[in-house]
Amino acid sequence: MKLIERKEYVDWLKSYKDKKIIKVVTGLRRVGKSTIFDLFINSLLQDGVEGKQIVKVNFEELENERLRNKTALYNYLVEKIPQDKTLYIFLDEIQRVEGFEEVVDSLFVKDNVDVYITGSNAKFLSSEIATILTGRYVEINVLPLSFKEYYEHFKAKGKDRRTLFTEYITYGAMPGMFMFDTGSNEQREYIDSVYKTILEKDVLKRNSAASKQLVEGILSYLVYNIGCLTSAKRITDYLNSNGTKVSYNTVDSYFDTLQDCFFVYKADRYDVVGKEYLKLINKYYVTDFGFKYYILNNKTVELPQILENLIFLELKRRRYKIATGKVAEKEVDFIIKDGETIKYVQVAVSVMDEEKLKQELRPFGEIKDNYPKYIITLDDYFVKDHGGVKTINAIDFLLGEEI
Repeated sequence: MKLIERKEYVDWLKSYKDKKIIKVVTGLRRVGKSTIFDLFINSLLQDGVEGKQIVKVNFEELENERLRNKTALYNYLVEKIPQDKTLYIFLDEIQRVEGFEEVVDSLFVKDNVDVYITGSNAKFLSSEIATILTGRYVEINVLPLSFKEYYEHFKAKGKDRRTLFTEYITYGAMPGMFMFDTGSNEQREYIDSVYKTILEKDVLKRNSAASKQLVEGILSYLVYNIGCLTSAKRITDYLNSNGTKVSYNTVDSYFDTLQDCFFVYKADRYDVVGKEYLKLINKYYVTDFGFKYYILNNKTVELPQILENLIFLELKRRRYKIATGKVAEKEVDFIIKDGETIKYVQVAVSVMDEEKLKQELRPFGEIKDNYPKYIITLDDYFVKDHGGVKTINAIDFLLGEEI
């Protein structure tokens, strides 16, 4: 099967090629980290790097079991370092190696070595490990296919962008699903399998006391309440009120695990007037909507929630720092920072109704600074400027239009 191009991620790796820094690629299991390595390795070979200069080890594969020992791994790699050329080392799912940070740190100080690693758990860059590698690594977090990647891959089939957008939000964008026909039983079975694998290996296995039913209850609450302010306490209260007796500490632990394996992402809440981040209550977004049928048991998620989730993920792909905003008693969907630049973003399925437009504009009227403000909508026809507030079509934005 032809590999789907992940140009932004490959270009990121290229930008750090041969730089004396460890390249770290993180993300949800089966999101395509190994494929990004393969695409980058192909580009190295095309640029004249010899095959013997490239070593890739996937620690999920049984034939590499002996290399899960840090000493065995280090000795195996050091023996392959040439004297006069660079050795490009790719270590996939390295969190399977206990003490891997010592291996990576030791490789880092050697000449003629360029190190790339992946992991499916945020804990593998925990504070202790980060301390050892401090100042020595850069990280990029990989997400499922963007709509731009999806569109570029499937537009040759003659479908218009609205049709492809509907498929995208219906079935999700985990890369492996495109081995199968869109909407087929085989595709659904594949996504179900990926969901169960993540649940078993990255959530339940890492929390010995975890209950599958409880974790699924937490996930169901999170997905059903996308775009709503959420906290571990609110989830605890909800579960207890529905007959599932559970403590706050238990829910909080599972909640952290779901974030650690990149199944959900948190957006901190920022008080625009008070100019401070608020604690305890935030918004959370799911990494891929293809899982929603298995999480919600066919309950529906409203289009406004799906669109807000997609815009959050696209902003994250663009490497903005993202928060949700509190403006007095009103809310701004997203406050994004790119260096010193701040932008405010509202997301709405449609603003063709005058009252809905006023609702979206109202929080902007409370903001006293002059940073850019935007409304992102699925409307095809709209007024592009409302007193300095720019309006952008959501599909254009997802296909690459800048804000």
